[in-house]
Amino acid sequence: MVARGDLIELNQSTHPNCYLRRSDPSDVARVEHLTFVCARSREDAGPNNNWMDPAAAHRKIDGLFEGAMRGRTLYVVPYCMGPVDSPHARCGVQLTDSPYVVLNMQIMTRMGEQALRRIEDGEVFVKGLHSTGDLSPDRRFIMHFPEELLIKSFGSGYGGNALLGQKCHALRIA
Repeated sequence: MVARGDLIELNQSTHPNCYLRRSDPSDVARVEHLTFVCARSREDAGPNNNWMDPAAAHRKIDGLFEGAMRGRTLYVVPYCMGPVDSPHARCGVQLTDSPYVVLNMQIMTRMGEQALRRIEDGEVFVKGLHSTGDLSPDRRFIMHFPEELLIKSFGSGYGGNALLGQKCHALRIA
């Protein structure tokens, strides 16, 4: 990521192991108008969330995903939110085209074989699909499907919009 310019190495003598990553100026956290809880019942979305019918939401976002990852690396990220041996921890698997997401999920969660073992042993898990897309604000959506334990996020590389274990899984799906 440093070689590609995605991360900028900070002064290692004053800030060891520290790097800077800048988001696209149009890609910010405040996208509540593009975030939807797609439950069968509008009431199940809650009073403070936007609602969209699940079938309509799948059609809308799946159309954006079609071909969006062509030519990109697909990362499969099994993760556990919480200590791996805790009965209260929850697992997920995120598919993404963003190395930034992989790096941060590794920092934020218990990622990898331990999480995968829990899932292979029958643990219920949240599925996440993410692509940065072309970062166009006109083609950006974050959609939660609580009854399907599914999150789809398209068109953003910013924090909670891309790190699906963070805002989407931990806050909304939980």
